[in-house]
Amino acid sequence: MIEIGKIRELMAQRGVDAIVVGDSDPHFSEYPADCFCLRTFLSGFDGSNGTLVVTKNDAALWTDSRYYLQASEQLKPAGIRMVKQESEASIPDFLSSVLKEGDVVALNPWLTSLSEENEYESVGLNLKYDVNLYESLWFGQQPKMSDAKLFIHPEKYAGESVRSKIDKCRKFFASVNADAMLVSTLDEVAWVTNLRGADSLCTPIFYSYLIIEKDKSTLFVDTDKLTDEVKLFLSANGINVAPYSVFAQYLCEELSNTPVLLENAKCNVATSQILKNKISSPRKFIEELKSVKNETQLECERKIMEDDGAALVRLLMWIEKNRNSGLHETDIADKIAELRKQSSEYICESFDTIAGFADHGAIVHYSAKKGSDYTLTPNNIILIDTGGNYLGGTTDITRTVSLTDTPSAEQKQDYTLVLKGHIAIQLQKFPVGTVGFQIDTLARQYLWNAGLNYGHGTGHGVGHFLGVHEGPQSMSKKSASYELKEGMFITDEPGLYRTGKWGIRIENMLAVRKAETTDFGEFMQFETLTLCPYDRNLIDTSMLTEKEKKWLNDYHANVKDRLKKHLNVEENAWLEVQTKNFI
Repeated sequence: MIEIGKIRELMAQRGVDAIVVGDSDPHFSEYPADCFCLRTFLSGFDGSNGTLVVTKNDAALWTDSRYYLQASEQLKPAGIRMVKQESEASIPDFLSSVLKEGDVVALNPWLTSLSEENEYESVGLNLKYDVNLYESLWFGQQPKMSDAKLFIHPEKYAGESVRSKIDKCRKFFASVNADAMLVSTLDEVAWVTNLRGADSLCTPIFYSYLIIEKDKSTLFVDTDKLTDEVKLFLSANGINVAPYSVFAQYLCEELSNTPVLLENAKCNVATSQILKNKISSPRKFIEELKSVKNETQLECERKIMEDDGAALVRLLMWIEKNRNSGLHETDIADKIAELRKQSSEYICESFDTIAGFADHGAIVHYSAKKGSDYTLTPNNIILIDTGGNYLGGTTDITRTVSLTDTPSAEQKQDYTLVLKGHIAIQLQKFPVGTVGFQIDTLARQYLWNAGLNYGHGTGHGVGHFLGVHEGPQSMSKKSASYELKEGMFITDEPGLYRTGKWGIRIENMLAVRKAETTDFGEFMQFETLTLCPYDRNLIDTSMLTEKEKKWLNDYHANVKDRLKKHLNVEENAWLEVQTKNFI
């Protein structure tokens, strides 16, 4: 963390009146490499969503409802106020209200998207693009980039060849009269090339750009990270290789006047300034392709859920046995990582495990730190949100567990209301063309009827051995035009958070599948992928309908049947108790 006064000294030296700093990289990754996390360094806030704004008289950070409690705590030492981005003025509107005519707002063009630029310009802000401004703020303290090698994600997992994906891209950009296509989002580059890396701690991506032209493709990447096997693979798929550092030079020399297709939200200003004949994509083309999983990917995901489910059963058993032994929140994260490594396909976590005991569970994206994390005691509940990245797929699950055999009536009521909404999603059929926000209300209905709610979305898309958060599909209160298509992965994760008391969230991963065709058209449904029992002690069965009990019984029977071959005698005996029928 750096003193705000030093930031203002630098602003004065550079002749600017405000700076805007997000934890962005040039590709707008959700989890950028540490060497791009300047906002975290400056503010002390380490959530995945937050933008710091410093003016001559104010310092504030915009974030969403997942991080209100966390940000409030982490920003105090720096004297930075928190702004609730859902209910208060946007950053452009705020700056336009406090700056005078002629005042200058400094941005880094490589870290600002075209969409963001449009928002700033729409309110008349005077922008100055300064490449070196941010770097000087942490000169000598900026972390180094990973040197991990790239590796091939075989077609037996991917289910589609690189050439097939590139051919689809060429047909698409030709259809909008472009001669080339820029792929700048890292998970999209990884998906198209069937390659993976380790430049992010929790997502198997690598820093790169991919340019697909009519007769060639070029991958701009740190060439020191390419093994001989990867070089041969790229060559066999018609992909040239160039250093990441010459990307801008290539655009200037080869494509500055070529019609190049790009997406405003995924292209940075610096790239756009070089390209003189850019065409804005009418669709999120690669994102849409990537979101619909093929049958190979679906089958791989089903198999890896068994590995993940076995690890989770062992985790829950371990917690139950050791709940009186002085465990800490951080021990939970360490243990599940250790257990997942028993799978031969495990690569890394898909995000940092959230283990929030008691009131820490009410911090939606709580991040436990050794030394400040709670010791678990047998008198409250713990929320565990965790996931893994395997060669066969990505997982994301949340279970809330009571550390006492006799949870309170209020805890059981809260949990069961959340569970009812969770089940409602998985029971629902819906017509083709349905979008996520139409489903979202199903998960909230029981909470709403009790005068309760939660601030985050109900579900997000999940990648296949890629990002744990993937678009364009989602389930939330926000209106969105992307329908839930067969093959999409999405989570179902309603919650309830009582500040100062506890947090509850229950999450499964689902796949969208065909259900039936009637006189009224084709209908879809969800296939539940996650395999892990719910905490019986927290369920008030008197609040459940017979249909809900049947769903729970059927789900638990499937969990027991699918996991038994992965577990030993003691583990199967424990699971037998956890999955017995509700009467």
